[in-house]
This record gives sequence, structure tokens and C-alpha cells, in this order.
Amino acid sequence: MGDPLSPETPYDVFSSAPLVPGNATESALILRPHYAGRAFDAEVVLGAGFVGGSVTNATYWGESLLPTLNPHLGSQMLPYRIVFPAHAGSDDATALVTSVLGASISSKDGNVVLRGGWFDLTQTAPFVFVQPSVTNAPPAIGTATPETLGDGPPALDSWATPAPSLPLHGVDVVAKNGLATFEAADAALPALPGTSARMSTVSVVVDHHEGTRYGAQFLDVTTGGDLVSTTVLYGGDARLEPSPQGMLPQSTIGGQRQRIFGADAAFHAGKALDALVEIGRSTYAADHVAEPGTGKAGGYYHLGFSHTAGRASAGLDLYRNEAYYANALLPYGIPENVWSVAWSWPGQWLKSNYQLINDFPVNINRQGYRVKYAVKGGDSPLDVRVSYANFAQITPITYANALQTGFIDGFFLPQPNDAATLGRQHQYALFAGYHPSWADVTLDLTEDTMRRPAILTQPQDTVSYDNPEAVLTFSRHINRTLVASAGLARYGMRGSFGQGYTNVDFAQRTAFAGLELRESAHASSLLTLRRAAFAGIPTEPAGPPPNFTGTLLTFEQRYHI
Repeated sequence: MGDPLSPETPYDVFSSAPLVPGNATESALILRPHYAGRAFDAEVVLGAGFVGGSVTNATYWGESLLPTLNPHLGSQMLPYRIVFPAHAGSDDATALVTSVLGASISSKDGNVVLRGGWFDLTQTAPFVFVQPSVTNAPPAIGTATPETLGDGPPALDSWATPAPSLPLHGVDVVAKNGLATFEAADAALPALPGTSARMSTVSVVVDHHEGTRYGAQFLDVTTGGDLVSTTVLYGGDARLEPSPQGMLPQSTIGGQRQRIFGADAAFHAGKALDALVEIGRSTYAADHVAEPGTGKAGGYYHLGFSHTAGRASAGLDLYRNEAYYANALLPYGIPENVWSVAWSWPGQWLKSNYQLINDFPVNINRQGYRVKYAVKGGDSPLDVRVSYANFAQITPITYANALQTGFIDGFFLPQPNDAATLGRQHQYALFAGYHPSWADVTLDLTEDTMRRPAILTQPQDTVSYDNPEAVLTFSRHINRTLVASAGLARYGMRGSFGQGYTNVDFAQRTAFAGLELRESAHASSLLTLRRAAFAGIPTEPAGPPPNFTGTLLTFEQRYHI
């Protein structure tokens, strides 16, 4: 999700990955034996993975581990838990795994493919379902703001971008017929030990390959096993915990059942005017809730227009994401041992929890608009992109609303029923690139603001903070096989959450530099160095300051035979 990302120090605010002392080694080998027959083709994916040294660094600061070794996918091979050791070696461990990761069989023309094991969906509507995001920070020679309008850190064309999501585990079939592609899948989702989460989906897309596309998708998700602790109020054993930042909701829940149906269409609405329509409806039920039978259906609505004229393009998007839409609570990975503070609470889908849909740019229980404008391409070395979004709370989160099954608000805490107010969020973004022959210089700026007024007798309901982020990058493609970059980044937040005075004030400054080298047709290397310094006021009154510094050196080699 977009704003804000990082829950608490010592976490890197740009990636939400913890920073701990220690060295780690990570290796992976993927083999893909392929059989080409007269009637069909078949393939098996075999993997071997090794981890040695700091488990936390290996899990967060390298490539995503093999699924059978990755603790965020439920693997118990590594003795992993969130710790912040004072000395290198305190969280060291070693693990080696070899496994069959998947297999597929397909028709000779490729129009029918059956897969089993670990896989990524071929197609999905992001307002119906997205796979859970990776929890690691993949190696790169640059960084970007979480809501960047840019194209990502500098890289060689030969350096493939790592997958942004974790794979699913189950079976999947894809069939093509003319312009239509059908897909059906049944798979397990990442879940905490002792719990389970499973999804089934069916989708169809008709793509005319010239800007006209239609699609529909149905999703069914169920959870089971142990009850899970949540930061919503509608679960069983609900309570409000007093804190310096307001009354924080806590409850436990289990046996969730979510169904979502969505349909979308992209088409030419006029000369040089393209349109996109997305409509979704969902239902939700769960066991062990505060008020059984109070759940409601929720909706998602998106209407977008875009226009291109030469180097310039402009877009307008209208959104409505209701409080009861796509609201299943799906924790995975390892729960973090941090005291949530203003910039993460309640943040149900931060880090080790995720929402079933892509909730950027509009979060749950929000409605509003986003405008975009860009000038890029052609012979000009200048590339400028800007956007602005304005989203308002649809329904106030009160003690009564928050007890209704499935009611979620993305960031605001519950208010007394007779003191309800509505909040608003603004998003600003600018990406400017200057690309002369000798180098590339980019400036990546974003800012989020969150505001909710409070009546005079309830100052603890006040929310008013700003979240400015900036990245300045200098990069140069020295030749076709070598690219270098260096830059400075800053991520900050200042304002009030749950009080009438400034109780959130922090910033992280990061300097980075890196190289990517294509050594041969079969080998590439990456080397990157980051230095981060975090400073801010205590997160609790009279508490210790959250200040820290950290240096990270990453070296990665890739071989393809």
C-alpha cells in the first residue's frame, strides 16, 4: 500500500525491511528440464537453495528465497523470527533445501497449459485479487519513493526485475481460444503457522490487442485453523487499548469467508481518448466476531480516462472503495515485535498482512479522484510526470461501525458515536528526469497528507500529518555492459496522531551507490552500498529516541545457462 510504509525503527522506511548487524550468504539454483513431444510439451522446475549467516538479512535483503525455504511462505527450515541483535552472529543459521518446485504440461500450440506446484497467475484483475507482495527488498543500485511515478532504479536491460509478489501453491489451468483467455486456479495463500488460507479463482479476458479489452473474474477465499489477532474491533474478544496515541482496537478472528466478483472494460471512448471501467462487489463473513450477522456487501468502482497527444499524456481517475470491500484479514510471514505507532496504526495490510486487492492509490473506505500529466519521449532529454489525488473517508469509523463484521478503515482509529468526523488524504507526486548523453539525473518527489479533525472534547481523535519523500539519483550507462548510480534519499513524517500536539516527527536520510556489470552472455553482477541515518522524537512520552544508523553492502551474481 502507499502511505505510510514503515512501522517502527530500526526498519528501513523505503522498503520496510529490518536493519540488523550481520553477514548473510544466499544461493539458489533453478533447473528447468523440458520435454518436447509430438502431442504435448512438459516441463519440471527443480530448485536448490542455501542460506548461511544472518537469517534476518538473508530473508529481507537478498532475492526472495526459494518457496520451500522462505519463512514468509510458511517454511520452517530457517529458525526465523524478528529480532534486533546487538552483535553480528546473534541470529545466524544455516539451511539447505532441494525440491521440485513445479511442473507443467501444455499443448503443442501453447493454447492449453496445466501447472502444479508454485506458480504466478497468468491474468488477474488487481481490484479482485493480487498475490501477496514480497517482504524482502530485492537488490538494486538505486531506490525510489513508494509511490513513485518513475520507472524504477537504474538497471541494465539484461538485468531482469525480480517478481514483486510471492508465488501461489496449487494447481492452475490456462486455455486460449481466439481473442479469449480463460484461467482457473486453486491454491494456498501464505499464512501464519497453525492457520490456513486458500483461494479459488476463475477469470476470462477478451483482448483485441489495440486498446480494447474486456474481462471478468470471480474469487473465493477461506481461512481456517487458529484464531488470529487483528487490529480491528469487529472480531471476538474485542477491546480498546488506551495509549498515548488514542484507543487502539484489538480482537481475534477466524473462519473468514470472502467472495469477490469483478468486471472491467478498456476501450476507446473517442478520438485519442481511452477509457477504463472497473466494478467489483464482495461479501464477507467470519467466525468469532463481536456482532454476528452485521456484515454487508461492499463495492469497488473505478472510472478512468486518458488522452495522449504527441509527447504529452493526461489522465483522470475516479474511485470509490467501500469499507466492506475486499476486507479479509490475511496475516502471513512472521509477526513483527514492534509497538505500532502513528504512521502504521491501524494499517491492517502493512508488512505481514495484506489485502486481497491492490489498494493503491485508493485505500479502503475512501472515495475521490486522481489526475496525472506527463511529458516524455521524443528527442527531448527532459521527462516530467506529475499527479495529484484527493481521497475522502466515505463513512466515519465509530465505535458502533467498527463493531460491524467487516467494517475497516485504512488508518483512522474509532471515534465515539456522537463525535464522528470525516478525514481526508491528499497525494502529490513529481518525477523529473534529465537525460543528456553523458548521464541520467532524476528527481523523485512524493508527499502524502492525512487529516481528520476532532471536536473540542475529543482531542485524541485528531489526525494531521505530512509524509514528504524525495530521491535524487545520478546514473550513467558507461557502456552496454556497465551502469553506475549514486544518490540521496529522504523519507520523513511530521504531525500529530491521537493528540492535539506534534507527537510524530522523524526522518530517514539514505545515501546509496551501486554498479551493475554484464560480465558475459551468461553472467551478470550487482554491487550496491547504502548508508541510512534515522532520527526522530520518542514514540512514547519520555521514551527512548528511535535514532539509528546502518550500513548495508549487497553483492549479487546471476548465471543463466
